[in-house]
Amino acid sequence: MRKNENMERIAEVARLYYEEGKSQAEIGKLLGVSHSTISRMLKEAREQKIVEVFIRQPIKLLSDFSEQLENRFLLEKAYVVNSSGYDDGESLNQIGLQAAHILADVLHDGARLGISTGRTVAATIQQFNISQPMHVQVVPLHGQKEERSEPGGNLLHRLAEHLGKDVVALPAPWLMQSVEAHQLITQEKSVFEALQVAENVGVGLVGIGSIHDDGSNILRNGWLSQDEVDALQNAGAVGEICGVFCDHDGQALDANFNQRVVSIRLEKLRDIETVVGVAGSKSKAEAIYAALRGGLIKILVTDSEAAKEILKLVDNGH
Repeated sequence: MRKNENMERIAEVARLYYEEGKSQAEIGKLLGVSHSTISRMLKEAREQKIVEVFIRQPIKLLSDFSEQLENRFLLEKAYVVNSSGYDDGESLNQIGLQAAHILADVLHDGARLGISTGRTVAATIQQFNISQPMHVQVVPLHGQKEERSEPGGNLLHRLAEHLGKDVVALPAPWLMQSVEAHQLITQEKSVFEALQVAENVGVGLVGIGSIHDDGSNILRNGWLSQDEVDALQNAGAVGEICGVFCDHDGQALDANFNQRVVSIRLEKLRDIETVVGVAGSKSKAEAIYAALRGGLIKILVTDSEAAKEILKLVDNGH
């Protein structure tokens, strides 16, 4: 038997065993070969990477924190991952895994999905999978970033690989050099139309960054000077979402920086039916709190460190 034919036969045996749940004896009888031959072929399927086995550890969710956040902020749903004993990387991956499950549940054939960028969004996309094929248009919620600290690969196209490879192009950088340059580029037909599509998606997946160095992808990548950071802080910035800095109430700041960002407007983000916000860690608590107060997200996926601090802010009357 030729090699390709042999690999196809091994793949068929693996499909019958793993997908249809047939026993090795049943497959042997069906194909007219011995039980030992089927056993050998299944072993070879694993060795040749035709079959890969993944053991997914259960996510530890804290329902008490989740219920408090849902009640305080009238959220559709809150998921709080227990980050106790985890380092930041492990907690981020747990948030991403939970968010990936949620995204698979809320999407449907023919939907439009808008996404921002960031480490937690990347962790979500890297772990995203669906059991049944569907066609979903993937839409950027802001212009393009050159993210030096992000995992490699284009997040939009990586996600679209699972969803029919339909990506809307937003041919503009995320941040313009001047307000005048921003006005010019957003009047260009292709950019204007892409932003219109972004404002009309049915589902959004967004990260949340803080104004502090350890909680902001924007600051981590060095896209702001210290003078710009100081100006934003003096104007009352506590966090950013889709690259737009907001105040304690989740309202976009009337600041020069925001006027140069090519992004969906926060008031339009608020209108999207389902926005899944993903962010964790104590350093991001104030920024997440602002996004919740502003009604910018409908579903929150976070960790216990952030949840504790957010609830403290509520109790302290902030």
